Amino acid sequence: MVMMSPMMFDTPGSENNPVTQMLFYSLLAFPALCLMGGILPWVLKRHPQSIWLYALSGLAVGLFFASIVLLQIQCDGSFSCL
Repeated sequence: MVMMSPMMFDTPGSENNPVTQMLFYSLLAFPALCLMGGILPWVLKRHPQSIWLYALSGLAVGLFFASIVLLQIQCDGSFSCL
């Protein structure tokens, strides 16, 4: 998905759409947040609050789905809202 995400900006006007930019950056952050959500709780297992770091994977999925829903609602599924 990350490799094909620059194709979202092929439509004229899509580079100025903040919802498309949010979708792009959520796709870029998805692998990093999932890896951090799996590795950091294990590395910081002695810290009592480290269990909350598992939520980073959920945050990545939530950002992705929120940007998809916003794109559907505000722009009718188009990457450029003209």
